[in-house]
Amino acid sequence: MRQSIRLGSFAGIVIGVNWSVLVILALFAWELADYVLPSQSGSPSGADWVAGVIGAVVLLLSLLAHEISHAVVARHHGVVVQSITLFLFGGVTQLEGEAHDAGADFRIAAVGPATSIALAGVFGALQAVVASAGGHGLVENVLSWLWKINLLLAAFNLIPAAPLDGGRILRAGLWTRSHDRSRASVAAARAGRVFAVVLIGLGIVGLAYDGLIGAWPAFIGLFLYSAARGEEQYALIRGSLANISVGQVMTPKPPAVPSRTTVSDLVMHYLWQYHGEAIAVTDDRGYLAGTVTAQAVRAVPVERRATTTLAQLVVPLADTPVARADEPISSLLERFVAKSGNPVLVLDTHNQLVGIVTGADVQRAALWTMGRPQGVRR
Repeated sequence: MRQSIRLGSFAGIVIGVNWSVLVILALFAWELADYVLPSQSGSPSGADWVAGVIGAVVLLLSLLAHEISHAVVARHHGVVVQSITLFLFGGVTQLEGEAHDAGADFRIAAVGPATSIALAGVFGALQAVVASAGGHGLVENVLSWLWKINLLLAAFNLIPAAPLDGGRILRAGLWTRSHDRSRASVAAARAGRVFAVVLIGLGIVGLAYDGLIGAWPAFIGLFLYSAARGEEQYALIRGSLANISVGQVMTPKPPAVPSRTTVSDLVMHYLWQYHGEAIAVTDDRGYLAGTVTAQAVRAVPVERRATTTLAQLVVPLADTPVARADEPISSLLERFVAKSGNPVLVLDTHNQLVGIVTGADVQRAALWTMGRPQGVRR
């Protein structure tokens, strides 16, 4: 999920919001002001709208707390957390890697709904305090709405269907039983697709009876279906690559070209005998500085190739995944995805470059393994 606005960071984790958060913020504020909060005139007052906006912002902060709890527990179990993004349907915590065992997978998933339930308890307690103290009706009603919707979010997230937290919990249970993470992931994703279809059906019925508002489940269902399908495909690919090493997939001995080299010199002196999809780039001291893809080279107009250097095209080392040749390619997938599909530098035990892996290499390997007839050796 691409971040549109960066809000800051928490413990080194980048936190941002997608532009679609403005939509959900407006919807929640409208729901509070027009349907939940008391009004003497029958239409929302200025105070209702102010309280509605404040309540909506607090709810978004509750969603952020939900996602941060996932990140904290993931880090505790050695999973690198890249970022947290809030968007129209909640939030996404981007992890670089996955839990190493089913128990950790369960704890990372379960802490999110547990946080929402805890927040519901806090808001419920605050409502009770305000009510007993004879506080303003606006405050009491906002707090009532906050605990109820946090509880609703926790319940929704516990539905056993990926990519919801309940789907992750289901995966952990199936993983414990079968000792096969890929199979468990596929089953949880397929449960997610079934649930998404149910939501889409409910939305279609709602559209017929209540108009656009009634179609809201269908929008959520479409999003969940797409996400669940993506998770299923990822799990299938990961499982198919479990027994293939990085060394079997990589393009060996790629050229390491100085960053000051122009594109025309690269094409003339290096690429004519090299047919890989990416090359390594070194700095002035001879150290690895990153990679340049064939796609980036082809995108440079012919008339500008003599003046464009690789330093202008390089994917910096900080954005480049690194692997060892003896690693299974499946363990590399999370790093590959976390770095936006940038080429992977393969190093030996002395940190010398021995190969490069691109997305095309991984795709070819996946197509071969998934398309190979069972029982046939090649």
